[in-house]
Amino acid sequence: MEHDFIYLADSRRYLLKLPSEQHALQCFLLEEFDLNARSYQPLADKLSTLGPYDEYQFAGREYSLHVERMEVRVFHHSCGQIQPDDQFIEADLNTDDASLQSECGVEDLLRLLQAWQQFLPA
Repeated sequence: MEHDFIYLADSRRYLLKLPSEQHALQCFLLEEFDLNARSYQPLADKLSTLGPYDEYQFAGREYSLHVERMEVRVFHHSCGQIQPDDQFIEADLNTDDASLQSECGVEDLLRLLQAWQQFLPA
């Protein structure tokens, strides 16, 4: 997965830039965690233990992450919801809403997380 890591020294901000089709993942990683390497470790640890048939869900304040069969889906809460029986109910998305969800593989996300953690302060 293509990515750029940027540090703005004048404002002391860390930025992550992903391709437009990964906008929801970019927002998830920037908005749901503190911007230090340690805050991402529990997610990385959990993702690294998942097997091919395991499922996992992380519900954040604005975005949720759902893993099923080693595929990751990140979506803004306005896009739909997971029902108690784990069935995803999808809202009708228009073109403007397409940036509110993204998908990738678990391995790609783990590589991105590892690189991002190395870039961030401890």
